[in-house]
Amino acid sequence: MFDPVKIASIPGMIEPIEQQTLYGLASQLSLRPEDQMVEFGSFFGRSTECLAQGLRDNPQRKASNQLHAYDSFGCAVQGGFAVHVNSFAKSGNVSNLLLKDEGRLNFYPVFEHYLAEQIESALVRPTKKEIHDSEAGEIHQIVLMHIDSPKFYDELRYLLERFFPRLRNGALVVFQDFYYHWSATLIAAVEAMRQMHILEYRLSAASSLVTQINRTIDAEVIAELDRQMANPAQVTQLILKAIEESKKIQIDRPEIFIPRLWLAAYQHLWEQHKSEEATNLIAKFFGSGAKLGQSVLNDYLEMMRFRFSIRNLYELDHS
Repeated sequence: MFDPVKIASIPGMIEPIEQQTLYGLASQLSLRPEDQMVEFGSFFGRSTECLAQGLRDNPQRKASNQLHAYDSFGCAVQGGFAVHVNSFAKSGNVSNLLLKDEGRLNFYPVFEHYLAEQIESALVRPTKKEIHDSEAGEIHQIVLMHIDSPKFYDELRYLLERFFPRLRNGALVVFQDFYYHWSATLIAAVEAMRQMHILEYRLSAASSLVTQINRTIDAEVIAELDRQMANPAQVTQLILKAIEESKKIQIDRPEIFIPRLWLAAYQHLWEQHKSEEATNLIAKFFGSGAKLGQSVLNDYLEMMRFRFSIRNLYELDHS
């Protein structure tokens, strides 16, 4: 049974609607004995617990069906993510479990603390690795993948090459932070895959987009994605197309999350030093009938605070 109290006890960023969505997807999947679930970016384990509870309660689950949780479980003490690690650890009264060593902050003991029961039962198998070091290994067939860590195509590409070929037809991929103003190249790559009939958009929950896999990814697909993602103008157009396509599915709070796609395109243009195009895009945003609500303004101010790029902070955290 879904246990929101236990999930709420784990400090994290995913909202209740995302928690319920992850549990629902994992608990209702049609499972084969060889099927595995995979998560990238587990943080303290809130999303992991949702998926684990769903997998545990799935009536078709066999002992061979497990959830593989990948995360670096660390960041730079002076990086961009440390403030969130310290804040959430303080809110959960687990700051004593954080480990500092040579300028790095290790939060794996926090994850282990909250997921102890699931790890001990072998329902969850954690792997402490950066995205660029992660390998599928013995995972031969994936039925559900939850992606929280990459916000850039450069990092997503490692997963496309090493894990996506192991997704079975009909598998679900949840892109957490798809509807996020820092996710420009991730948004564009997902939309490019939709246009290539690799996947289709299903529904959203807060910033998460649930997609379904219709076709296997191979080297030819990745080469085409590389070509499109190397063209900044194409990236912008893909994001704008993602806005149109998102309006065709069940969208959670569109007044909050659709504008984030516009802001992602805006951020991408600023990062490319295309200030005139960025200004024109804002005019197009208001011309579409969109309104500047408080949440949109807060996101815009955040982008300004980081000068429209978080790439350096990301690389510091994941070096």
